[in-house]
Amino acid sequence: MLRKKWWLIAALCIIGSGVLYYVFANKPADSSTTVPVRKGNFRDIVVSPGELMAENTEYINAPTGLQSNQIYEEIKIQDMAPEGITVKQGDYIASLDPAVVNKKIGDVQMELDRANSTLSQTALDTALQMREVRDNITNLKFQMEQKTLALQLSKYEPPATVRQAELDVEKANRDLSQLLENYKIKQRQAATKMEQAYRELQRRQQQMQSLEDLRSQFRITAPKNGLLVYIIDYNSGGKKKAGSTIRTWDPRLAMLPDLSSMLSKTYINEVDISKIKKNQKVSMGLDAFPDVKMEGTVTSVANIGENRPGSNAKVFEVLIKLEKVDSILKPGMTTSNNILINQVPNQLIIPLESIFSEKNTSYVYVRKGAGIEKREVKLGKSNDEEVIVTKGLEEGDVVYLAEPASAKDNKIIPLK
Repeated sequence: MLRKKWWLIAALCIIGSGVLYYVFANKPADSSTTVPVRKGNFRDIVVSPGELMAENTEYINAPTGLQSNQIYEEIKIQDMAPEGITVKQGDYIASLDPAVVNKKIGDVQMELDRANSTLSQTALDTALQMREVRDNITNLKFQMEQKTLALQLSKYEPPATVRQAELDVEKANRDLSQLLENYKIKQRQAATKMEQAYRELQRRQQQMQSLEDLRSQFRITAPKNGLLVYIIDYNSGGKKKAGSTIRTWDPRLAMLPDLSSMLSKTYINEVDISKIKKNQKVSMGLDAFPDVKMEGTVTSVANIGENRPGSNAKVFEVLIKLEKVDSILKPGMTTSNNILINQVPNQLIIPLESIFSEKNTSYVYVRKGAGIEKREVKLGKSNDEEVIVTKGLEEGDVVYLAEPASAKDNKIIPLK
C-alpha cells in the first residue's frame, strides 16, 4: 500500500515538472513590449504641428476716417462682444473710447468759433472801408462840380486866373479817376478777404461734421454674418479685446472667418523644407479631437524663411488646404500634419524605438524561442516613427521596443 502511494506521488511530481518546463521553456526571458516585423508600404513623411485658419477672412476694422481727420493716437477698445458667438450683419461688435475724437472736436470747435469771428470782423471792416471810399468819391465829385463852376465863372477873369481854374478842374478830375480806380481795387481786395474768411469757416464746419460722423462710427457693427474671432494683438502678445488699443496703421479689431474653406498653417524647418512641394497629400489630426482624421493638400510653400518667437532657426510657412470641412473645426485649433513626401512599397518596417546602436552598428533585440538575440541590421529610409530594414530581419520576426535587461550584455550577431 505504501509502495503504491509512493509511485503515485512520484508520478504527480513528474507531471508537475513537465508542466512547469513547458510553461517556462516557452516564455521569453524578458517581458518587455514587442512588435512583429511587418511588410508594407513605407510612408516617407514630414511631421509638423499647425494651426487652423479660414482660407478667406473678412476683418472688422475701426472707422476708416482716423488718418483723414489727423488722428494718430492709440484708441482704446471700451467693450467687445464675446469671442466665438455667431453674429448677423449689423449686430453689435465693439465700442471705442471717443476721448481722442472728443478732444479733437473741442480743438476744432475753437477754430470754428475763431473762423466765425474772423468772417464777421472781415465783413464789418470791409463795410467801413468801402463806405469811407464811397464818401470820399462823393466829396470829390462835389469838389469837382465846384471847380467846374469856378472855371465857368472865370472866363471874364485874367488869363492867369482862367488857367488856374482849368488846372484845378484837371486835378479834381484826375483825383476822382484815381479814387474810382482805387475803389475797384478795394472791392476786389474785400471780396478776396471775405472769400478767404468764408472758406476757412466752411473748412472748419466740414472738419467738425467729419469728426462728428467719425465719432458716430465708434460703435462697431458686423459687416456680414459670421463667427466672431478675436485677432492677435502684437503689442501685448495676447488677443485684442476690451481694454486693448488699436492704431491707425493697424485698425483691425476682430475677424469673421469663412468656415466653408479652411487651411492649416504650419512652419517647416530649413532642413526639411526642400522636401515640401505644392500638391503633396497631407493627413491631419486634431489635438482637441484625437479621433478626428482629415486629409489635405499643400497649396503654398514660402520661398523666404523667417524667425519664429523663441527660436533662432529659420522656418518656412506652409499652407495646407483641407479637403473637407467639419462643423467642429474652429480657427486657432492645433493640428498635427503628416506631409507625405513619397511611398516605398513592399518594405520590411519596424518602429524607430526598436533600433539601438553601438559605435557604427545598428542592432535590434529579436525574440528567438525562449531566448533573445542581439542582431545587427541594415537600415534604409526612416520617418519620425518607423524605419525600413533592408537586411537582418524577416517578416514575422518579433523585436523589442525597449532594451531587455537580460540580453543587454549579449554579443551582437553580425550580418551574414
